[in-house]
Amino acid sequence: MPTEDTVTSLSGLDVTKLLPELEVPFSLDQVRWRVTNTTNDKKRGQIVPYADSRAYTDRLNALFTPQGWTREYKVETMSNITRVKKGESIVSGKVLVTCTVTILGIGSHSGTGEEWADDDNGMTSADAQAFKRASSCFGLGRYFYDIQAVWVDLDQNRQPVRTPALSAWALPENWRKGMRPSGRNTNQRRCSRQRRKWTKPSQRAQLSKGFRQWPHSRRRQQSQRERRQRRRPRRAHSVPGKDRRHSVVLQHPARVRTGQSAEVDPRSRR
Repeated sequence: MPTEDTVTSLSGLDVTKLLPELEVPFSLDQVRWRVTNTTNDKKRGQIVPYADSRAYTDRLNALFTPQGWTREYKVETMSNITRVKKGESIVSGKVLVTCTVTILGIGSHSGTGEEWADDDNGMTSADAQAFKRASSCFGLGRYFYDIQAVWVDLDQNRQPVRTPALSAWALPENWRKGMRPSGRNTNQRRCSRQRRKWTKPSQRAQLSKGFRQWPHSRRRQQSQRERRQRRRPRRAHSVPGKDRRHSVVLQHPARVRTGQSAEVDPRSRR
């Protein structure tokens, strides 16, 4: 437990200088790459960068000392959940972890993590995931979310043959010079323009709730079908061999004048 003198000295730190240091990217030797998606032949994969939870701990210790911050865990479990693993359906469970990181003199943030209980390192993975998410609320490691996943070649062990180079802004020295990711706000504005162009006002509200955008070609095809249907509504007609009580009987104009009626296929009038 930190002593009273330690807490007083930590509360007197210049927070305005320490918080920006939390947002500084990790050094290149601390960055790892994880494969998230693969092609059907497993020869190419999509990878994203990450850092081990020990790198997060080292940064917090360096800035606030080991006595200047704490973390608490709350673990819950869920059982009798069916999942498909290696092509087989099995009954498993999930481990749910909530981590609360507290920095003395600044505040607290919480993060959650989950993993399948039948995995060998399920508890460790959920623990690390919750700790990283809680730390990202302070800005630590949050820059990873601004790095887009890339496709690379994989070896026989499904590991990247060659890791890509990080952008210049993702390096610690350039970050301290003021470099930041430039495409984040631009992409958001571009998606907003496309959303207004492709959809009706009633559908924009649905898209804002998480619905997927419709491709322009599909939206154009549907608009053409709607215009054709409004121009020429569908008419019911009698079908031979089916119940005629639910069909419409059309009378030929020439036979109406003579007092005769007959069922006419409406397609013959076109």
